[in-house]
Amino acid sequence: MKKILILLLISNFGFCQKAEQIKKLDTIYIVFTKKNGLEKNIYSTNYREYRFKMKSRKNEKAKYLKFEKPDRKNSSNEKDNPRIDTRFEDKSFLKNHSKAIIDINFLKKYEDQYIACELLSGFKTLYIIDLTEKRKTKEITLYAVFLIHHCPVYE
Repeated sequence: MKKILILLLISNFGFCQKAEQIKKLDTIYIVFTKKNGLEKNIYSTNYREYRFKMKSRKNEKAKYLKFEKPDRKNSSNEKDNPRIDTRFEDKSFLKNHSKAIIDINFLKKYEDQYIACELLSGFKTLYIIDLTEKRKTKEITLYAVFLIHHCPVYE
């Protein structure tokens, strides 16, 4: 019984540490794979939409986190703009940035309001690591995205 209690305390502490680490980062990478609850819509060559279905209670409409890559020219061509909308990295990128990478399993542990208003809010750069796109080389594709969600304001 003591072992189970200790394991629960350690797992809760580790779980909280991960959320606190994510809050402190300025760049966060979100993995997109072929799983239930994940949707990708491509409207044009540059405009994409990624939807993550979140947990919902009974009699509640399904909630989604929606990330969009806007249709604009790649900012790597713009003068003095450090943001690049589409990047190609080798697979060692995943290992080197593992502390800044989250996935749908991590996001499902939280409510959508908490994710949008606290975890991913502020001046953060968000990238979707799209593992569904096949490339001839051993590269992965990263898209700079914006979280499309609102945070309620209370008085």
